[in-house]
Amino acid sequence: MSFAKTFEHNQALFHAALQEFSGAGYEQASINIILKHAGMSKGQFYYHFKNKQDLYFALIEILITRKQAFLAGVMQAEDFNQDIFTIFKTQIRHGIAFAKAHPDIHAFSESFLREKGNTIYEAVMARFNFENDAALSQLIENAYQRGEFQEYMPLSFVKKTIGYLFAHAADLTDLPDDDNAEENLDRLVDFMKTGLARNPSPSAE
Repeated sequence: MSFAKTFEHNQALFHAALQEFSGAGYEQASINIILKHAGMSKGQFYYHFKNKQDLYFALIEILITRKQAFLAGVMQAEDFNQDIFTIFKTQIRHGIAFAKAHPDIHAFSESFLREKGNTIYEAVMARFNFENDAALSQLIENAYQRGEFQEYMPLSFVKKTIGYLFAHAADLTDLPDDDNAEENLDRLVDFMKTGLARNPSPSAE
């Protein structure tokens, strides 16, 4: 059983870590406070986790898995019959719905984005390699096979470009302090479409 699965099974630890990291930020977050609220001993904690960073990684892994499961549950088969840029916008809407339905997770996500410039932010970006997400890569490959991108653009370039833009969406859209997140993320997708799509047309939305 992985650290993340072990962690998820202890709901008290999950919620205690979520609240402490969200409220205090990574550097100021206290393992002692987390363990106190979780009702867990240091011995139990260090049996499963090496240190605070290991705990943080496990928490992020769980949150990614939960969001992916949510999207898998709400995305319909017909959604994937649309062009890739429409699929992206549909996923963005569902992602924002997920954030609204889980304010504690959303608060943690915002706290993570504020870590930009800190060592932990770079460690997370390196650990999870968001620019090379497997599900996103498969969507792009499918769209490439359907001829949705400019024919002169190599698949590798399209993947790297879209992966980079999504991985750095927080910088480009002023997240987490953006009150118009969906609108601005839609603009980012329109930007991708204008530069990458074969015969791009103005957004109908």
